[in-house]
Amino acid sequence: MSEPEQQPSTSKPFRDDDDEEDDDDSLERPEAEPSKEDEDDVAVDGPTLPAELLAEAQSAFAMFSDGGGRMNVRHLYSALRAVGVDATDEDVITVVDEYDPTGRGHITGNQWTASVARRWVEDGARRRRFRAMLAAGDPTSTGQVTVDHVLDVLKKFDPKLLTPADAEEMVASMDFAGLGMVDYDEFMETMVRPTPLDVPTYQ
Repeated sequence: MSEPEQQPSTSKPFRDDDDEEDDDDSLERPEAEPSKEDEDDVAVDGPTLPAELLAEAQSAFAMFSDGGGRMNVRHLYSALRAVGVDATDEDVITVVDEYDPTGRGHITGNQWTASVARRWVEDGARRRRFRAMLAAGDPTSTGQVTVDHVLDVLKKFDPKLLTPADAEEMVASMDFAGLGMVDYDEFMETMVRPTPLDVPTYQ
């Protein structure tokens, strides 16, 4: 007579040999790869905006963004105007070329802030160069230059800034005493509309 088959004992506690592995499977599971959107929204190297101007930029982004941390490039023109930039098509194209070269159609908050900061620095440098060209006609630091000098500076600085007729009319309106002289700091204030992006240049 054959011996009865051995039945598994029910008194022996069951042990799942995989328990420890289950507890630790988070170590083996590969981390989720950051999405392309996350990669795009990393901080962008470049100039830093002062706190007040940063708040202006963030407020404009909130106004024109889709609520998901992105702003359609079609809103760039209006957003730049909202922070005081007299935006042109070239300004918008510059931002798009730098931050949306693949044509996704949007930029992120960090990219927007970086573009505003860069424009702020460029505008400051442009204003300083313009004033330096005007001041070059005032070697004795009287604060005034001739009307002819101002017209010459306007022509050399940016021929597309004003037509010759508009330039002559504007400069003539600044020659209050009719002596052919213009206060170039007052002229700068007339030429450049004060905006949140203005930087102190008259020191």
